[in-house]
Amino acid sequence: MSTVMAGGYPCLPGVAPGSPRRFGETDLLALYIYGRLLAFGFGGLRAGEYASRAHAGLTAEPRANSISTALTSDGGKRVVIEQDLQRPAAAMLPERIHFDIPAIRRQLQPSVAGSTAEPA
Repeated sequence: MSTVMAGGYPCLPGVAPGSPRRFGETDLLALYIYGRLLAFGFGGLRAGEYASRAHAGLTAEPRANSISTALTSDGGKRVVIEQDLQRPAAAMLPERIHFDIPAIRRQLQPSVAGSTAEPA
C-alpha cells in the first residue's frame, strides 16, 4: 500500500480516490509481474515502476508473448515487449528479467477441474 501511496504503481486500478477497483487481464498480468519483481528482491517503488511500464506495454501490445525488464549498458531502464518467442531482442541485454506472458495467463486462469464434474 505504501508503494501505491508514494505514486510508485500508478497503473493499479482504484489508485485514484473514488475510482473502481476492478482488475482486467492486463492489470492482473502487471500485478503478477510486480509480485515476481518483489520476490526477486526489487524494492516496492522500483517493482511498481517496472510493473507500470509492463502494463503500458501490454496495453499497447495485448498480443505480446513476452515482456522483459532490462538494464541497458548506460544504466538506463527498458521494458521490451515481444511477439515472437523465437528471437527475443531482450536476450541481447545482459541484465534482464524475462516474463512469458502466455504462461502467466495460464497460471491466472481459474481452475475448472472441480466445477465440471457430472452429478452422480
